Amino acid sequence: MKSVTQYLIIINIAFSFLLKNGYSQQHWVKQPILTSKNLTNIIFTDTLNGWIGGDSGIIIHTSDNGQNWTIQNSGVTGSIESIYFVNSNTGYALSWEFDNTPPNYFGTRILSTTNAGNNWTNYLYRDTNLFLNCIYFFDQQNGYMAGSEGKIFYTSNSGLNWDRALIDSALITTFPVEKIQFYNSLSGYAVGGAFDIAGMVWKTTNGGRNWKTEVVGAEPLNDIHIFNSSEAICVGGDFEFGVSRITTTNSGVNWNYMEFGFFGIGRSVDYRIPEEGWISLGIVDSFIVTTNSGASWLLRGTPAGTQIFDLIFTNSNNGWAVGHNGAILKYSSTVVNITEINELNPETAILYQNYPNPFNPETKITYKINGGNNNGGLKVKLSVYDILGNEISKLVDDRQTAGMYTVKFNAADLPSGIYFVKLFTGDIYINNNSSLLTRKILLLK
Repeated sequence: MKSVTQYLIIINIAFSFLLKNGYSQQHWVKQPILTSKNLTNIIFTDTLNGWIGGDSGIIIHTSDNGQNWTIQNSGVTGSIESIYFVNSNTGYALSWEFDNTPPNYFGTRILSTTNAGNNWTNYLYRDTNLFLNCIYFFDQQNGYMAGSEGKIFYTSNSGLNWDRALIDSALITTFPVEKIQFYNSLSGYAVGGAFDIAGMVWKTTNGGRNWKTEVVGAEPLNDIHIFNSSEAICVGGDFEFGVSRITTTNSGVNWNYMEFGFFGIGRSVDYRIPEEGWISLGIVDSFIVTTNSGASWLLRGTPAGTQIFDLIFTNSNNGWAVGHNGAILKYSSTVVNITEINELNPETAILYQNYPNPFNPETKITYKINGGNNNGGLKVKLSVYDILGNEISKLVDDRQTAGMYTVKFNAADLPSGIYFVKLFTGDIYINNNSSLLTRKILLLK
């Protein structure tokens, strides 16, 4: 039997479909496409200077509020998991490393620049099998990074040395951390968790040296927005129960959990003005928007169904969002007519990165079929292969019509290592760059 929440999601999808293509598309304008790579995170230090990170080590920079963008040489080929700039010159980024050649390093590269990204240097972090998801600096000296196994690290000397923070052991603390943000030099939050297990908040009041943990729901959280010393909002969710949020009005002493009733996962959140907040839903190609300080929220579509993974507002008049296939959107407070620029042809199918990754022993694999509503659907095959190319698990082998699909892969009987997921549709393999669709997944036991 479907839960009340699941019925509400279905009703909201049907109702909001009539509304979602209006408000947001009048304000968000799609920019010229510079790459077909997915763009997953964005940071601005002021209204002029911004950087975007994404798949295959891509970093894109603007110094004139997006009038011009330049692709920088990051020096890495792994995806940019997180990027943060302290000022218009000094910045940091994280990228995962999967090296199958001796000494077979699996872990994280830390990137840094002191000249706005014109030159990037990087090094392998000392802890192997540690995959860091986020990096954040409160000022030029004090920074934080975190990721798998609930580990949080801090630096007080601009990243020359990193020390591991102490985590309250009263609760399970091995869930991955997805995002960190501070209100002042002492007080900050981190969020994360694991699907169907727990949404987690970590809180510090001594500059990140010690953190207390709290379970605030059953689904992971992906982003934080801190309003002031008392109030904050965090967003997340899953595809079964939809987008969720937690809020506090007393500095994290208590958290209020709420499910929106909309299908999807909250990927990022930011506020244009105190009353108007935006949440991006990633592969669901929509925003959730409030214009009354969170009293109510509405679903709004993105231009041309663009999938948005991160967004930021630099002031009340300017905002930016980035997403699938190199999408960059610019927000204008003035209502405009939308003109699509350099729109790429839609793929037959899209295969998304599994979550969690690394995983043990189970992970979820999501893919989208964009055609096949005629002739009984497209032929779809989803399989997992080992590093030698042997098929070890056939997850899907059927005809499917257009839509979003999620399957679980359990590797309890497999050894730790790198595996590959391949999606076959029709007569060709397709991925985000219109070639062989393959995703690398990592099993760590």
